[in-house]
Amino acid sequence: MKICVRFIGWPASLFGKSYVWLFFENSTVTLRKLLEKLELDVGIKINLKDPNLVVLINGKLAEFIGGFNATLKDMDEVVITSISGGG
Repeated sequence: MKICVRFIGWPASLFGKSYVWLFFENSTVTLRKLLEKLELDVGIKINLKDPNLVVLINGKLAEFIGGFNATLKDMDEVVITSISGGG
């Protein structure tokens, strides 16, 4: 199973990447497992408690579809971005 993690806004600048592919041997992967693998394999630690970060799974807010326990599928896209606003 492979999942694309995209970084948009200041997370892309901070991590020096716009995306990374993560590969899993298990067919059941949660957002929590993905974030653990992102830290172990790529060295990128994401703090989901940061109020300035937004995590989307296939365009839907992760917090509304299970949060850390949201189940991911092959070829899903996880987007990590910052909250933006303007006036």
